[in-house]
Amino acid sequence: MNIRKWLPGIMCLILCVGMAWSSEAPRYSLLLQVSEDSLDKLNLALNNAKDAQKSFGPENIEVEIVVFGAGVHTLKYYAPAPISDKVKAATYSGVRIVLCEIAMRTANLRPSDMLQSVRYVPSGVAEIVEKHTLGWTYIRP
Repeated sequence: MNIRKWLPGIMCLILCVGMAWSSEAPRYSLLLQVSEDSLDKLNLALNNAKDAQKSFGPENIEVEIVVFGAGVHTLKYYAPAPISDKVKAATYSGVRIVLCEIAMRTANLRPSDMLQSVRYVPSGVAEIVEKHTLGWTYIRP
């Protein structure tokens, strides 16, 4: 067997694998909670999400804002323009904003009552528990 014949291919393979390993940046996961009917708390969570993306790079961090309890009232379709614009910008930048369906039913709200760029989860508390169990960093602004 002539090893010289295979040497360039082996070197290329080693180089490609090494580049793939070195180009993988650490992946962070941030979970923010909004459970109060407070535009200030929602605004703070949106600012925290933006700051985290700026610090780590949006490609290096997953950010999810879980809104439940009285917090669901902050994301109604008639939210003040600065908030609705920030929510839209956050979701456009990759931040997931999820609302608790249980809290929405309790508040007699439907998806048509809410800002369009949000998503829904069956239970906000369960979402937090699941993500925290998976190692997400949890912050309640």
